[in-house]
Amino acid sequence: MKAVFRLQKHAAIICLSLVLAGCLGGRSAPTRFYMLRPLVQSQTMTPPATAEARFHIGLEMVVVAEYLNRNEIVVNLDNTIYQLAEFNQWMEPLNNNLTRVLEENLTNLLQADSINVFLTSESSIPLDYRLEVDVLRLDGNLGDQVTLVAQWALLDEEDELKLMRRTKYQEQTIDTTYKELVLAKSRTIERLSRDISAGVKKILAEKTGE
Repeated sequence: MKAVFRLQKHAAIICLSLVLAGCLGGRSAPTRFYMLRPLVQSQTMTPPATAEARFHIGLEMVVVAEYLNRNEIVVNLDNTIYQLAEFNQWMEPLNNNLTRVLEENLTNLLQADSINVFLTSESSIPLDYRLEVDVLRLDGNLGDQVTLVAQWALLDEEDELKLMRRTKYQEQTIDTTYKELVLAKSRTIERLSRDISAGVKKILAEKTGE
């Protein structure tokens, strides 16, 4: 009888522990997924091109720093301590998202100048130039600044370097949400896109003597 009583007592303790664990732990927070936002066409301030493009530029896949190469959004707490947002993640690999957003931004910014931008992996059109972009840093903290450091290069069809720049951008977040953190990152990408666009226009204007 004592053995049966002890067995029942142990079973009751286990059940109580499981109940308490459920009450204390509760359901885990749902994972939210995010993507960078491209420029809307009205923000480019230029109408769509109507004539056939004079130049074709191929955008290579954007290379991101290894610490960003993960599903979770990276939060920079103090430039020394970094944290992975377990329940706030990218919808797709960040380099894919960055490449597509840059391609869309540059298309909208350059098409009025008869300059077409394509992803080199998806284009069979002969290219006049190639654009390579490395993102060395893209992080920030909730309610604080977001920083983008990028290096980019424009090469002609013979792989001769025509222009290379290293740029840094900072954007202040307006609240403490992950959505705003991603929107602030998108704003830094917009600024990078505009600078690349201006650089490309300058080089091509020199080439054509305009």
